[in-house]
Amino acid sequence: MRRFTLIPVLVLLTLMMAIIPVQAAEREPATPEFTMQQAVEKAMFLNKGLKSSQYDADRSEEVRDYVSDKVEYNATGPAPNSKAESLVISDVQAGINASMAKKNLMVQQDSVVMSVYNAYDTILQAQEKVKVAELTLKQKDWLKRMALVGQKVGTVDIMAVVQATTNYESAKSSLEAAKKALDDDYQKFNQLVGLWPDDRPVLVTIPEITPLEVANLDYEVAKALDVSPTVWSAQRKIDLAKLTKQLYDFTDSNSEPYKVKQIDVEKAEVAATDTKDSVSKLVRTLYYSAKQLEEQYAGSQESLRLAEESQRVAKVKFEVGMATNTELLEAELGLAQAKQSLLNISCQHEIQVMAFKKPWAYSSGS
Repeated sequence: MRRFTLIPVLVLLTLMMAIIPVQAAEREPATPEFTMQQAVEKAMFLNKGLKSSQYDADRSEEVRDYVSDKVEYNATGPAPNSKAESLVISDVQAGINASMAKKNLMVQQDSVVMSVYNAYDTILQAQEKVKVAELTLKQKDWLKRMALVGQKVGTVDIMAVVQATTNYESAKSSLEAAKKALDDDYQKFNQLVGLWPDDRPVLVTIPEITPLEVANLDYEVAKALDVSPTVWSAQRKIDLAKLTKQLYDFTDSNSEPYKVKQIDVEKAEVAATDTKDSVSKLVRTLYYSAKQLEEQYAGSQESLRLAEESQRVAKVKFEVGMATNTELLEAELGLAQAKQSLLNISCQHEIQVMAFKKPWAYSSGS
């Protein structure tokens, strides 16, 4: 029986490798469906910042309890006790820090939700932008070809051809830019929900406008100020400054002048007032922006209805030879633009309403 030596076998294997192409297995982009709620839940579960904020809250509580156990009150004599006063201030500060850590956790949670809504809606808007860009390119390509045909038969001059070609190239560049922007939007969303950058999730929740009902705007502003973490923090700084002033030790030659403590109180009060004004203005601005979008939405709905009818009529006429392809393409583009406008308004309104209800999440994420 004939035996193969090692060298011929290696040569044979080498030839086989050269003849038979070996393709590395490429990962196919995943296309999982995501509702808005599913996206929020996934992002909340994966967000490391939330876990860190939870640790901060737990740590602050431990520090608060530790400091509270060390507080000693010296009530045996009229002389101030600098050490006791320092412990009291530390105890109050630790309590504020613990409460603030909890509020920061709430802000972080709301900010993650806001980020998901923004990323989700941005993809929906970018998809519509790509559709419009594709139809625009299709229309400009047709017009360019018609211009070239017209030039050949002498009905179109060279300048018209140049203009049509320029419009086509511009539309082509716009489509490429829209696709790149969509890819970037997908990447940002995928990072939030734990997908690979090249995955293309199917987003199934389409925002719809629900009018923002507010019986009393002043009441809503007051409510926002009452629950705002930034306003709460500013108020606590006033409390701490007043306590520090109240416990001032006049016998301590190393302490800052008493007047400085009064200045600290006034400074904290000014900062708190400024914070309240900022939150108040933001809430009112968000409300009026949302109401303006609602008015625009009604007009866009009518524009969409007219665009749908125009496209339907153009298609019927084209099929029976009563309309040109140019007219049909124009009607199709108009319909796509009307849909894009309506979706943009819906997405913007959704974010504005969320921000109105939780302005700290909006300002934190902006």
